[in-house]
Amino acid sequence: MADTPGGHSPGWALAVILTLVCVASGLVSGRPDTVALGAPLALLALAGRRTRIGTSARPSFSLDRRGQQEGGRLRLLLAPAGTDAATPRPGLVAAVLAAPGCPPDVLVLMEGEECPVLADGPLSGEVDVLSYGTFYLSPDLTHASAFDPAPPVRVSILPPVGPLLARPVSRRLVGLAGTHGSRRPGEGSELRTIAHLQPGDQLRRIDWRSTARRSTDQDRLMVRRSFADAEASVLLVIDQGHDLPASTSDWFAAGAPRLVTGSLHGARAAATTIAASYLAAGDRVGLDDLGGTRRALRTASGARHLEQVRARLAATAVVPRRRRRRDPVPPQGAVVVVLSVFLDPEPGRLLKLWHARGHVVIGVDCVPVLERTEATPAQERTVRLTLLRRRLLLEDLRRDGITVVDGSGVEGLLPFRDRPARQADPAVGPDLSLPTGFRLLARRGRPQGVRS
Repeated sequence: MADTPGGHSPGWALAVILTLVCVASGLVSGRPDTVALGAPLALLALAGRRTRIGTSARPSFSLDRRGQQEGGRLRLLLAPAGTDAATPRPGLVAAVLAAPGCPPDVLVLMEGEECPVLADGPLSGEVDVLSYGTFYLSPDLTHASAFDPAPPVRVSILPPVGPLLARPVSRRLVGLAGTHGSRRPGEGSELRTIAHLQPGDQLRRIDWRSTARRSTDQDRLMVRRSFADAEASVLLVIDQGHDLPASTSDWFAAGAPRLVTGSLHGARAAATTIAASYLAAGDRVGLDDLGGTRRALRTASGARHLEQVRARLAATAVVPRRRRRRDPVPPQGAVVVVLSVFLDPEPGRLLKLWHARGHVVIGVDCVPVLERTEATPAQERTVRLTLLRRRLLLEDLRRDGITVVDGSGVEGLLPFRDRPARQADPAVGPDLSLPTGFRLLARRGRPQGVRS
């Protein structure tokens, strides 16, 4: 019930009209009791004439930092708005709330009152969790301002960091300092050979025990020569062209958007865990997307870089893939991890390309554990054909010696051991979990006599 252009509400106008009718009827009929009936209406009209809706600022929602996210529920706080000096007494604020996939609701508060609101939020990523608008009411409900729509409440949830993983590295490490042993001669802690002292050898490298044992005449010194320690470079490539929910019926859902956790959250969580595992060991990690929609995040190290990776992953959303002018170029001797749902040949093509160039490549299948909930036979056939196409693509990669592991174990906040195990069905995905696959690859790729 908005106010008229003159500043009065329809309720005030109705009270004035009824007052005039009562007074006119009483005067015409000569009945004072009829005139007296208009007295309460006249008082109501007089009170409404003095009441005005203040020009208070619009209330705003903010994430309540005092509360924590639990199971995808966010605690939002309706911040109070300052009252205007022209408002003689506090009024009412009506907020119309609408969350994705839920019917609208109305919340009526005193002006300046704080109110916490629980809303469904994502496990990770940036999304609009609440749309709202407000209008003001006078205390006697005779005046109301126009409805004022507000920008939607948008939150950004960083992906969780899971337990640290083993770290497969390349045999061709080119870093100058790090924690991994390489096959390149240089300064390090891994013994390469014991040889005679040569010009350029450091005196601290002299091995007196070997000298006493091997130099019978005590005329030649023996030195210890080692493999150089190096850092590993890791490139994470995330496929943001698809976001498959766990329920197959949601693949065909139409209408208002809903907050449904899908494969993109699994990719964010897996990429964050992999990045944290390598950065904890002092390695360098970079991030790129398969579609080339954003500029790549260059390889770097440190705890601050981990927060940059998490922020970039949180901003990752479903974007139609476009054709790139050129393929991403990983650093020399890098470990390349592609996180995708493998619904098309593009991720497999890049894995084969980088594998042929000598990189250590790993595919992470981010499709969650599926719940077959198709509603029609056509949907069932579509899902079967999609899974069959995935199976053929994964088998093609397996024949070329490329390892693809299951990344659905990190799609939530629970540890790996608490997640339900995926069935060993090639039509659904690989049966090798992310921790197990990285552990096996780390043992397989470790050179003989070189620590990792």
